[in-house]
Amino acid sequence: MPNHLRYVSVGKESTYKTVASEEAIGEVESEGFQQSYDVLKRNDVNYYGAAKAIVSKKYAEGSFTMALQPDDFTFMMLHGIMGVDTPGGGGASDERVLSELGLDSAAELPSYTFRVGRDDTEHIFPGQVIESISVSASMGEYAMMSVNTTGAEQSSSTGTLSTSVSNIYTGDAAHFAKSYIRFEAAVDTGTPADYSELIQSIDFEIKTNRDMDNSYGLGSETCIRPPPSTLREVSGSITFHKALGSGDSTAAASEPYFDELMGATQANGQALFNPGSAAPALSALFYVDGTHYIRFDFFKLHFEMPETSISGRDSQTMTVNFHGLFDLGDKNKMVEITCKSAEGQADYDA
Repeated sequence: MPNHLRYVSVGKESTYKTVASEEAIGEVESEGFQQSYDVLKRNDVNYYGAAKAIVSKKYAEGSFTMALQPDDFTFMMLHGIMGVDTPGGGGASDERVLSELGLDSAAELPSYTFRVGRDDTEHIFPGQVIESISVSASMGEYAMMSVNTTGAEQSSSTGTLSTSVSNIYTGDAAHFAKSYIRFEAAVDTGTPADYSELIQSIDFEIKTNRDMDNSYGLGSETCIRPPPSTLREVSGSITFHKALGSGDSTAAASEPYFDELMGATQANGQALFNPGSAAPALSALFYVDGTHYIRFDFFKLHFEMPETSISGRDSQTMTVNFHGLFDLGDKNKMVEITCKSAEGQADYDA
């Protein structure tokens, strides 16, 4: 079997649907980019079945899964769902903070051109916006990131494969032994400490819920503007390796325990639901080394009732679902991402 070129690359668009050049290539494990269109059929009284049809609205959607690693491609995807990049000192290798667009911001989240190399042909998907990003980490596995995109139709012509597919990131991705979770405080990105040692797995998702219907207009069969973001949703799930009691929760990591969560009141574990301070309610650090990491901080959470049960002599675990809320306190946001890598652009807002 010959060695065919396969890749997923991305470029940020200057204006919506203006095909951008390749800026970064991701170490993607699998992808699913595809154009679709609706079929509009006409019915009339002359025939017992529809006799005429045309192609209606055209759009494209994409998805891909990859290991979570602190490189240019990953940072571009995270910026696509956050919107504001603040590099420390302005250099590519400095720590940067990716923030949400403010309530009074007139800016829009960026759009991208994705290029997908499939053996013999490059497929071009301009006008794509990030619909959702999910991150997960579990014992014995790499930390993983899944990205879903949506937007305009595929480019009318496919392109020639890139002559070389390389990625300047030479490090590895984050994995389970360097995934650190802490409650009511941020995990230290320099020397991770005070994190919980009771967690088996975590997964969370950030969604923008794009309004595709409101991206079309008369005179065009595909999107004429970026699909607007609607309700921003943050949700996730944490599994602990036992049903936690008050004595299991450590002072440093501040894990939520069963009775505390069962109370489900602001007075019972108030900091878990609304910190009311600069400290995040939950902090998840995915660490490679001191100069390569990604940390997600969630500032206001509401936990669901924990789920726990026993079966035979299997070990008992406790799973807690959570919802991220908009923090009305000093943070005035839902999520913030702090990351660092030697391989990245100087400013993703540019």
